[in-house]
Amino acid sequence: MADTKGNANVFAYISFFVAALSLVATMYQAYLNTRYVELIQTSVARGETARTCKDLIDIYFQIKFRTAALASALEREKNPNLPSVIAASSEALNTVSRFAAFGTYLANFQGEEKRAQYTALSNELARIVDLAHKAPSGDAEKLFDKADALFGTMNADCVRSATTRL
Repeated sequence: MADTKGNANVFAYISFFVAALSLVATMYQAYLNTRYVELIQTSVARGETARTCKDLIDIYFQIKFRTAALASALEREKNPNLPSVIAASSEALNTVSRFAAFGTYLANFQGEEKRAQYTALSNELARIVDLAHKAPSGDAEKLFDKADALFGTMNADCVRSATTRL
């Protein structure tokens, strides 16, 4: 009978040990699931940022191309009110608007200082297109000196976000 009581105590200890081990395993599994979800969310955010940066780079160079086309059309036509010049201007301004939209989206994840910088770049690009529409420029590329510097900062932000380790 005493031996049975000793076996019951051992069985109780083993039961408590198994229950505690199960509880610890469940807590560890919950921790791993949380880390996995965080990893996926971070990966998705990084991928979305990379796509937005890629689109911004593409759009920026489209703006440069369309501004050069606008300047060329104005130089050829000599009249800013002709349909071909107005169409070129509209295309360039539409591209600036797309750039501003993507820049605003990207800036939403980077704070107020970056938002101000990206807004300044968008405003500078709109100013450049407006200048190119008002007066023909022999070299539209010269208009982009300030914008190129601002764009370099934006591109550096994109590189930093793409290379930052999780």
